[in-house]
Amino acid sequence: GSGGQYFDKKGEVNELRQLLRSVSMDKDIKKKRDAIKKVIAYMTLGIDVSRLFTDMVMACHTTDLVQKKMIYLYLVNYAEQNAELAILAVNTLQKDSTDDDPTIRGLALRSLCSLRLESVFEYCETAVRRGLTDVNGYVRKTAVMGCIKLFHVNPRMVREGDILDTVHRLLGDNDVNVVSNAIHAIDIVKADAGGLQFTSAVCAHLLNRISAFSEWGQCAVLEKLADYQPSTEAEMFDIMNVLEELLKHSSAAVLLACSKVFMNLTSTNSALNKQVLMRLKPPLLTLASTSPPELGYTVLAHIHLILSRGNASIMQADFKQFFCRYNDPTYIKVVKLEILTCLATEETVQPIVEEMSEYVADVDAEISRKSIRAICSIAMRLP
Repeated sequence: GSGGQYFDKKGEVNELRQLLRSVSMDKDIKKKRDAIKKVIAYMTLGIDVSRLFTDMVMACHTTDLVQKKMIYLYLVNYAEQNAELAILAVNTLQKDSTDDDPTIRGLALRSLCSLRLESVFEYCETAVRRGLTDVNGYVRKTAVMGCIKLFHVNPRMVREGDILDTVHRLLGDNDVNVVSNAIHAIDIVKADAGGLQFTSAVCAHLLNRISAFSEWGQCAVLEKLADYQPSTEAEMFDIMNVLEELLKHSSAAVLLACSKVFMNLTSTNSALNKQVLMRLKPPLLTLASTSPPELGYTVLAHIHLILSRGNASIMQADFKQFFCRYNDPTYIKVVKLEILTCLATEETVQPIVEEMSEYVADVDAEISRKSIRAICSIAMRLP
């Protein structure tokens, strides 16, 4: 429903207090939710409702997640502005972080770590340590992200303490969401030292489970793999065989991250690199032609980069794939012109230049200019 109804009148804070107290004994969850929604609505309007803090803390004794989320939002908002209120909030959140319900434990932990206050650092650290070894994956996942928040409050304590060792151990966790969060967390904390460095054991463990990750989890693993140097040629082929499946992925992010790994692994072996590029060609061309314009542009930019590094021969036969469509946005047409300029050979120069001559009369002046420039650069390269 719309939130407009909460802004009708600039109600008094005392009225709100009466409302909160009158519904506190009520069995009707909807009435309680509406009362708390009203408080949050006033808070977002910038009206100071911090006087209701104790009433909101009292209202927190509920198992209804919708109310919990709104109350936590309120507690965190006012605790950051008032040290005395912060202690009240911390006590409530700490208590909830040991609740029987894992969703409440996770939510409380997330809110507790959102209090960016040096004074409550040790309370947060204790809760995060407990969360990292929780039996529930959601709580562990939240605790890992809590480590990043702790790091922003006190970098030295996180770097020098043993909390990072626990996060390292979670790279072997049985919940893939925990693992992908652990990769991000270690990367951020160790950014000055080059981020997370894969060992061959960690690499093998993650690759064996790569299909279980979400697409963003897969991207996190692939990003780290791109910097990994296999110790033997056999290990390199093992990695490529496992990642072969991901080349059929429908996500552009996964496919491009995967192609980066393949390119980096074979960068010192030109014959193998050519084979890899031939294998990457069909999925890249499919993505370039079927993706929405913004994604298509990214894929085309990748193709242009690959071609401009002396690999133009692999796509010379496919030059017609890069002819501009009448409804292509300008930025797509520009990158297609750059690709066509790379692909022109003595055999294909005639159809390419004829096609470009059509673009010279384009209604978009920028495309006209770029087409003339492209024809000139082809003429200078192929006299």
